Amino acid sequence: MPRWIHRLTPIVMSLIAISAANAGNTQEWPTSIPSIQTRIERVNQITSPDDAESLQRRLTIASRANDIFTLFASELIYSQGKSDIALATDMRMLEHTQEPEVAERAMEMALGSNKIAEAQAIAERWKQIEPNETPARQRLLWELALAKNDFPQVVKNTDAVLSHANDYQLRRLFLKLAQFRLNHLNASDELNTPIHKTAVLHPEMAEAMIADAIYGVTGAHEEQTIKALQALVRLDSDIFPASQLTLNLINIKQPQYLLDFYQQTGVDSMPSKWQSLYIELLIKNNKLQQAYQTLQPLLARSKSADLYLQAAFLAVSQKADTATIASYAEKIAELGNRNQRSKAAIMVAMRYYDEHNLAASRAWVAKADDPQFAFDQALMMCSLEAEEKHWSAAQKWLNKAQASKNPGIFFSATDLLRLQTFVNSSSLTSRQYEQYLNKMLAKAEQGNSKERTENVPPLLLLRGLLYADKLNEPAKAVADMRRFVQMRPDQVDGLNALGYTLLSLPKENWYEAQVLLERAYALSSQSPAVNDSLGWAYYSNGNAQKALPLLEYAYQQQPESEVAAHLGEVYWHLGRESDARRIWSQGWLKPKSDRKILSQILNKHGIKPDSLPLNTAKKEASQSNVDFYLQQASALYSNDERTSAAFIDNINKVMQTGNATQRSEAAYMAASRYFSEKNLHATREWLSKVTENKFATDKAYLMGMLEVEQNNLAAAQQWLQRMNQSKQPLYFEGVFIPQALSIYIDSKTLEPKAYVRKLTQQLEEAQKKAVVTKNNLPVVLILYFRGITYAEKLDQPKKAIKDFRAYTELKPDDAEGYNALGYTMLSMSKRHWAEALTILQHAYQIEPDSYAIQDSLGWAYYLNGDSKKALPLLRTAYGNTKESAIAAHLGEVLWQMGEQQQAKQVWAQGLTYQDSDQKVLQQTLKKFAVNPASLSDKAASEQTEQSK
Repeated sequence: MPRWIHRLTPIVMSLIAISAANAGNTQEWPTSIPSIQTRIERVNQITSPDDAESLQRRLTIASRANDIFTLFASELIYSQGKSDIALATDMRMLEHTQEPEVAERAMEMALGSNKIAEAQAIAERWKQIEPNETPARQRLLWELALAKNDFPQVVKNTDAVLSHANDYQLRRLFLKLAQFRLNHLNASDELNTPIHKTAVLHPEMAEAMIADAIYGVTGAHEEQTIKALQALVRLDSDIFPASQLTLNLINIKQPQYLLDFYQQTGVDSMPSKWQSLYIELLIKNNKLQQAYQTLQPLLARSKSADLYLQAAFLAVSQKADTATIASYAEKIAELGNRNQRSKAAIMVAMRYYDEHNLAASRAWVAKADDPQFAFDQALMMCSLEAEEKHWSAAQKWLNKAQASKNPGIFFSATDLLRLQTFVNSSSLTSRQYEQYLNKMLAKAEQGNSKERTENVPPLLLLRGLLYADKLNEPAKAVADMRRFVQMRPDQVDGLNALGYTLLSLPKENWYEAQVLLERAYALSSQSPAVNDSLGWAYYSNGNAQKALPLLEYAYQQQPESEVAAHLGEVYWHLGRESDARRIWSQGWLKPKSDRKILSQILNKHGIKPDSLPLNTAKKEASQSNVDFYLQQASALYSNDERTSAAFIDNINKVMQTGNATQRSEAAYMAASRYFSEKNLHATREWLSKVTENKFATDKAYLMGMLEVEQNNLAAAQQWLQRMNQSKQPLYFEGVFIPQALSIYIDSKTLEPKAYVRKLTQQLEEAQKKAVVTKNNLPVVLILYFRGITYAEKLDQPKKAIKDFRAYTELKPDDAEGYNALGYTMLSMSKRHWAEALTILQHAYQIEPDSYAIQDSLGWAYYLNGDSKKALPLLRTAYGNTKESAIAAHLGEVLWQMGEQQQAKQVWAQGLTYQDSDQKVLQQTLKKFAVNPASLSDKAASEQTEQSK
């Protein structure tokens, strides 16, 4: 019910009770209260002097009714925000009724409106009406002490007040105490004891946990703070403002408490808002790499656009490829609101713009349709149009940016000024542009201090670049750039521009240039422009060897004509003339690069552009693009669905522009990925495109594995024969083990005992070869398959454990080996379970995204008596695959936690999963005396619904 009704009810009931008492022994009581006018009319009709007693009684009843409606009206007025009128009404009613309940409500109103003097007056009047102390008056006097910042009085009565308050009052009091602490952060810790004592009795009350956490962190009680936060995670999954304020305070006062809380509680099982907050915490603490690594496994299970936004930001900061950033943005487009979609779109558009992929940038910026991003969108579109010299269109977007009412999220007024200056210069000669900048600078210099700080530096840099690049007046350029660096000493653009321009002056300026460029490099070591400038400075100062790696990096990242000129010059100086000619050829073919510096260097060496190997450079450029696509595809090769679109995009580009060998390599990569995803149809389709003989052995291997997977054992044997007969070595050696196919076929065709005997013989041979070849991969493979056979087919877990232990010794970083070892130990007696849990925790640390490991670890927690930790892991595993064994485990945990209906639903779904061994599920059903037939109808019904 609304708050004012909640408070009014006890007052009204009190008045009604008093009215009944005053009415004496009357036999009847009206079932409803007539209107005030009706009651007055009835009183006026009573004129008999013989009924004076009755008249007095009825007048009293009418008066009480009027009091009730007056109080109702007061509450309505108060709920509308008219606290002065409501308070005045209640104070008059207090004088009229002399009732403690009215005093209580009036004092609450006064305190709620922060009217301290009125609250004090009401308290004094209340004491006159009711001399004996009551819990209600004690509570409100305590609240008055809070409002007056009377710390000794607050400390004195906190314990008594909290112990007598009901749940409704406690929620309010805890929030008041939290606010009081925020206003007195340096006060003593005396209040913590009574607050913590009461808070632990109300773990279901978010307000109690907020107060407990705030007093915990301000009093340096880490355990108290962490336990309060752990309760708050359950109670407030969306992080409402009060919780957010609490977390912000902890991050300011004791940031390590928050980190410890997340580590002790486990980020994986938290609601997405809390996960997002943890990532934000790592970002604020500049732990960007840790944040990015932590975020990856969370994304696989998340449907939070906030997490994907953080992933996109971190991917940019970690220099991830653009395809990955775009894949995050596509996920945000699917999950997020308009604001989140627009923010992601601008981020991707900016990245594509930096790569000069203007078409992709334009497509993404068009998706930013939230009005809050109108300024950013306008500046991005203006930049795109200006880049393509569409000056009229650029001016229209510039006008939109100037008219935007919202400030930019990504761009500022300084960016607007720079773009405005650049666009306006499009129709001007260099001298006219100089005059225009002079006027703009004079105007900026006349502004206030803030305006000068914002507007003067970018105009100085623009004019300096004009002097350096167009007007050939380096001395003037240096003067402007020095002023810029003085005003913004840590801005890389200014340091780089000043240092590079000094290199065009006489030699005595070159050392200063190098020092400035080293400062720029310290601030931005990944910048291609800075690497080029610093490399040229090192070469100019006589250190070609130190210059070379910087220039090679710059050209790799930004292969423009000017960078090619510098790199080629260093190659030439070092005697690598053919490399110099090759690089100069590539630089000359860049259609949108300024050839001025390159032409100067070629003239210096007496080289005509026509004499350069331009045709070879054209072929190399095309080849380089395809190689880049292959590298991108290789980097994106994984089972992560977020990279799937980007992976296939790069594969398709190779298929369109590559040669036959490159196309076959790309097709095999695609087939291999689809095989790991169990998409056998796509695997076969891509393998059909592997036509080069160079990949014949690899193709035979994967085709054989595909046929085994589809139980076509005769066809698998034929591919094995082709593989053995092939004279081509494995191209992807190290990725696949040749023996794996024959071992896989044997596992399907031999009886378990015969299979183990053959594996044992193969193991002895592989171990002997490993001594010579130092290649343990065949040994590892055989140990794994033999261990699996011992565990699953022959029921010999001790032998299986021995093989898995040997496996993990040879492959200590392989999570699958630890998973097999730990899960097998869970099938043995109870004394092995603790060790199994430790082993599986280690496997989970290595590979937290594996559903098999999630299932094993969840089952280990359950067997070791920790169902609460088991449940989220098993739910996650079951969310990734509906395998019967996982259904059995999840259902059992749910059953033991009292969720029998949920357990049956999970088991019913598990029965429909025909691609997995149902042995474990059948054993579980038998254990709990659940008839599979009773679940089959439900399973069939659910399957029908899913198919619909």
